[in-house]
Amino acid sequence: MLKSGGMSGGISSSLGKYLGWVPLSPNQITVLSVLCAVAGFALFYLGNYWYGFGAFILAFVLDAVDGAVARARGETSKIGGFLDGVSDRLVEFFLLLSLLFVPLGMPLLPDEVWIISVLFFGTCMTAFVKAYANYQGVLSKEEADNIPGVLERGERGALLMVFVFLALYGFAYAWVLFGIIAGLSLLTFVQRIVFVVK
Repeated sequence: MLKSGGMSGGISSSLGKYLGWVPLSPNQITVLSVLCAVAGFALFYLGNYWYGFGAFILAFVLDAVDGAVARARGETSKIGGFLDGVSDRLVEFFLLLSLLFVPLGMPLLPDEVWIISVLFFGTCMTAFVKAYANYQGVLSKEEADNIPGVLERGERGALLMVFVFLALYGFAYAWVLFGIIAGLSLLTFVQRIVFVVK
């Protein structure tokens, strides 16, 4: 789900207003986003990259819609928030795993799995710091929800989709954008650690 802060939060709120009629519950939409990511991974594995890309686009859109619909209908719940957080990580995991089957053209790295691993670490740990700080009582839920970050999940997901499109299109320097996303994800992790400690 795109979070409530920043540009992605405004997009999410707008989605909720226009998609409240969707005949699925927010939790069903969450599960459907994960199934789309699994399908995307399978399509990448089979070499159907553009169809896989479409499946991941749908997964990220559904991931934005679930929370927006829940808020618009007044159907937010703790279990829904939990499932949404888990699905966030799963969708990103399957997307990054899928990149192992695509020639990314990263000339400085003999093995692209390293930078993919760094990005996955950054994406997981930024969410973990927020959740664990609240769990340990270091931050209130409101403080944790508003913890700063230079690259929030909504923006990171959009940049990843741009990167995948450029890589599939054969743009020679698409890997530079991927490196920037990985670096900003790590920076966000460090930024949140510093914020919590202070």
